[in-house]
Amino acid sequence: MKNPYFSFGRGFSLAGLLAALSLGVIGSCSLRHVPVPFAEIERVDAKAQPHFDEARQNIPAVVEQMTEIGTICRLCWLMARDKLAGTHETQDYLASVLNEPIIEPCRMGAKVYGCDFKTAGFLDSLKSINADYAEIEAYALGGLALEAAFLKQTMAAVTSTLGGIVARLSTTFGCGTACAASDGPFPVGDAIGVLLAAGGTAWCGYDLFEARKQLTTELTAMLKQVINDCQAACRMEVLK
Repeated sequence: MKNPYFSFGRGFSLAGLLAALSLGVIGSCSLRHVPVPFAEIERVDAKAQPHFDEARQNIPAVVEQMTEIGTICRLCWLMARDKLAGTHETQDYLASVLNEPIIEPCRMGAKVYGCDFKTAGFLDSLKSINADYAEIEAYALGGLALEAAFLKQTMAAVTSTLGGIVARLSTTFGCGTACAASDGPFPVGDAIGVLLAAGGTAWCGYDLFEARKQLTTELTAMLKQVINDCQAACRMEVLK
C-alpha cells in the first residue's frame, strides 16, 4: 500500500517545480521587454517636436508652390506623359518639391526617435495608424518608407484633383507625340498650349481654376495628416 504522505509530497514538489518554471519564463519575458520610462519618452518628444513643427510650418509655402498655375500645368503634363509612356516623372518631381521643406525635417525628427526607415517596423506602424499606407512600398525611393508615405498620399491628392484634365490630355494626344518632352527645363508655355488645344480656353481656364482651389485644400489637409502619422509611427517605435 502506497504511503499517502509520499504521494502528497511528490505532488507538492511537482507543483512547486512548475510554479518556479512559470516564474522563470515570466521573468525572462520581462527582462526582454523593459517599458520605456515616461520621463524618457517626454524627453525624446521634446527633442523631436521642433523638427516636425518645422515641417508643418512649411506646408503653406509648399502648397502655394504646388498650386501655382505653372506648376499645375506641369503636373498635368507629367501625369499625361507618365500615363502614355509608362514613366514616373510625376513622382520624381513631387519628391523634389517635398524633400527639403517637408520630408527632411520629418527625417530629422524621426532620427531623434531612432527610427530606421528601411525596416518593416516603421511601415507596420504606419499601416496600423492608417490603412491607406498598406501599399506604400510601391512609392518608395531607395526603399525609404518616409518618402513613400508622403509620395503615396500626395499622388493620391493630385490624381483625384487633376485626373479629369489628365484623362482629356491623354485621350487627345493618345499617340504620345505631343507629350514627348525634350531634355532640359520643362516648357511651361508649351504645356499651357497643350491644355488650350485639348479643350479650348473656356474649358481650360475653368478646370484649372477649380483644380487650384480643390488642390489647395486637399494638399494642406493631407500634408498635415501625413506629418502627424509619421510622428505617431516614430513614437510607436520607441514604445515597442
